[in-house]
Formats: sequence, C-alpha cells, structure tokens
Amino acid sequence: MPGLPIAWDESWLWLGGSLFAAILWANLAWVFRSPRPGSIGKFVARLSSYRFSPWLFQFLRLLYYVGVPFAALTWRSVLVGRYLGLSSGMPSAWTNWARDVGWAAALGAGAWVLLALGRWAYRRALAPVGEGGAVAGAVAPGWAFLFEAVCHEVHWAFYRSVPIVALGGDTYWGAWVGLGLVALEAALNPAWRQGLLDPKKAPAQLMRAALAVVSSTLFVLTGDGNLWLALALHWGVSWGLAVLVRAISPLPARTTDQSRTQVPLD
Repeated sequence: MPGLPIAWDESWLWLGGSLFAAILWANLAWVFRSPRPGSIGKFVARLSSYRFSPWLFQFLRLLYYVGVPFAALTWRSVLVGRYLGLSSGMPSAWTNWARDVGWAAALGAGAWVLLALGRWAYRRALAPVGEGGAVAGAVAPGWAFLFEAVCHEVHWAFYRSVPIVALGGDTYWGAWVGLGLVALEAALNPAWRQGLLDPKKAPAQLMRAALAVVSSTLFVLTGDGNLWLALALHWGVSWGLAVLVRAISPLPARTTDQSRTQVPLD
C-alpha cells in the first residue's frame, strides 16, 4: 500500500487497548482454565463456580465487544459512525438500499452453501474415527446466535473503522487491515488455537472465521457498509447452519451432552 497517508490519532489508543485487553484476557483465562494453587487461583475457582458466573461472563463480553466501540464513538467522537457501518439515515436512494440488501442476500446464501458443504465434508471425514456427532453449540437457541452476531459484528466493525480513518478514508484497504487485526487477535488466543484441533469446536470457529471474511467483503461491496445488514447476515448464516446440523440425522458416533453447550466463545 505505498503512498497511502496514515493518520495516527486517539482512535488507535482505543483500538490498541481493545487488542491488548483481548490478548491479556484470553491468555489469563487459558492459564486459569484448571484449578491452580494460591489465593488468586482459589478466587478464580470460587468465581467460576458461582451460579451466576455464566451470566456475568456474558455481560462482561457485551461490555467489551459493544461497550468499548460505543464509548469510543460517543466520547469525544473518536470514531466515525459511517465507518462503523452506522449511516446517519436511510440511503439517498432506494436503489442503493436494494443493492446493499441484494449483496447481503447473495453473500449470505453463498456463505451458507459453502459452509454447509464444508461441514458435511468435515463430518464425513471424522465419521470413521467416531467424532461426527457431537458439535459444540449445535442446539443453542436462536437468541444465542443473535447475541454472538451482535458482539462479533460490532467488534469487527470497530477494528476496521480505525484503519479506514488512518488510511484517509480508504474503505477497501482499511477493511482488510481490520480483518488482519481480527486474525491477529485470534492467533494470539491459545483457546482459539486449541479449539481448531478439537473436532467438536473447530466447525464453529471456522464458521466464525469465514463470517469475518464475509463481513469485510460486504462492507467493501456496499461502500461504507451497513452494520444492520451484516448482523442479519451473520445471524442468518450461523443459525441456519445450526438448524441444518440438527436436522441431519447423526452418523454412527458417540453422542454426548457436549453437543448441547452454548455457542463456542472466543
């Protein structure tokens, strides 16, 4: 990207802080994934066994994924709303709106078909070793997939909005630089790397990675993007795949309660 002007401002502090917090939290959670000695280890064990800890965890995730971008957007206007996919109003022409919906529908349908074929091939490949039946998050309710769509789409929009501003409003390269930051965050998460080796978690993680690419593509194709269409696309594809997995009769394999867990989290 030679010759592109790069502007460094306060928004990079927000993005860098978000990236640092995600990496720190992911690695601390990995360290304390099993009981550890000491006062800190005992505190973490008590907190994780607290009856409301799952809800507290989801609330903290919401504060991080949605709260941080919202704070950056409203506090001293650090972010630009349209680069987050938040337009000031309806498009200038209904043809533009119809075009954006058409792109979202086409990308969503294409992503769903490709991911469904990939899931089928993955399931067939694992059938001989008895790992084809249990998929984490397969029977999670629709609202859980909506929650995940909101968290991740807002997070991804935040990560691409700052590079767009830094590159002088270049939505094309800014979107892909933002996707690179998302990939970096995932690569530095030990639980994410471990999950790729787990036949029960890998399908959901690969689906999320594919949706990150689709979200960036939709943003590029629709100009400044449309966060609401990206949310609808993400929710529709992820929930639709879960419905498909539930509808298909499981292959002869071990079936465990692990298939009834919530949507796998980063």
